[in-house]
Amino acid sequence: MNYKIEKVEECNYHLFDDMVFRRDTGLERKQSYSPVPQAVKQELKNPNYYVYAVLAEDRYVGWISLTYIPKVGKWKGHGHAYVDELWVDPNYRRRGLAKALLQKADELKEKLNAVGIRLYVNTQNPAAQKLYEECGYKKDGQAYFMEKY
Repeated sequence: MNYKIEKVEECNYHLFDDMVFRRDTGLERKQSYSPVPQAVKQELKNPNYYVYAVLAEDRYVGWISLTYIPKVGKWKGHGHAYVDELWVDPNYRRRGLAKALLQKADELKEKLNAVGIRLYVNTQNPAAQKLYEECGYKKDGQAYFMEKY
């Protein structure tokens, strides 16, 4: 399978939006070329936010979103990259796409001279845990994922 990994920007956001729609609803829709909302434009321009998507068969079939968080103190001005989301369409799994997306995290770490890459994985998702371990991630304690709205 031929694929390409692209940075998601305003010009290709419609493909990303279509993929998210497919993931959330399980339904296909024709490519949307509606204007990109101003809030999305702002997020895509954030210098510490990175989204990469896998282009295969003229559509996006997976993505990784990453955030860089600067650090001071013991980190001496070198922060961490964080994997916020990683998803691959079930029809495209087990083809190396998730590993290719995680490679983008490694490249970003090097580009930013970051200390490391951090992520959270659901304890009920052993397949994701195995993927991360195969890519060199190690468990470092336990954590709860908490949110406030």
